[in-house]
Amino acid sequence: MKIIKKISLAALTVFTFGCNSDDYAEDVPNPKQLQLKVTARGIVLGQPKTIIHPKTGETLEPVCFLMEIVDFDTGKIIGTLEDCVVSSDTPSDGTITSRVITSINIDGRGTIQAENQVLQVLRPPVEGGNFDTSFTPVENNVINTTFDFENMEGTVALVGEVNLSNFGQGIVTFNCNFTINLESY
Repeated sequence: MKIIKKISLAALTVFTFGCNSDDYAEDVPNPKQLQLKVTARGIVLGQPKTIIHPKTGETLEPVCFLMEIVDFDTGKIIGTLEDCVVSSDTPSDGTITSRVITSINIDGRGTIQAENQVLQVLRPPVEGGNFDTSFTPVENNVINTTFDFENMEGTVALVGEVNLSNFGQGIVTFNCNFTINLESY
């Protein structure tokens, strides 16, 4: 009889710890993850626009720069990227910090919009107007997604170069790499 009690007690212990209510996983969504790397480059003419911020509904009047984007791995043109500079702060230390809304439209797949505080650091010679530009978000900076990217959030990061030597005429030369990390929610 003692053996039966010990076996029963052992089985009850195993079932208690083995059959936990959080083991049920049928309704748990399997998050979709996606990473894209694209390059935006070219000589672009800035255009003033009026846009509506997709999250806040705020009316903004940025200067926007539209260019083609290239798949980082294949070198093929896959869509367009529009950088809209909402505001800029230019302290005297050779940097520019800009509030930028970036819209990445990948042909046939959809659009990803992100908002960032972009840091541009002047590179010598000062007269050339060459800047290293970057932003590396640590939290979600995606503000809108469509089609294949609908209901996804994540980060859009940038490392690149910008030449502002013809900025007075509204012309900017871009050579920027964007890394997009998205996850469904």
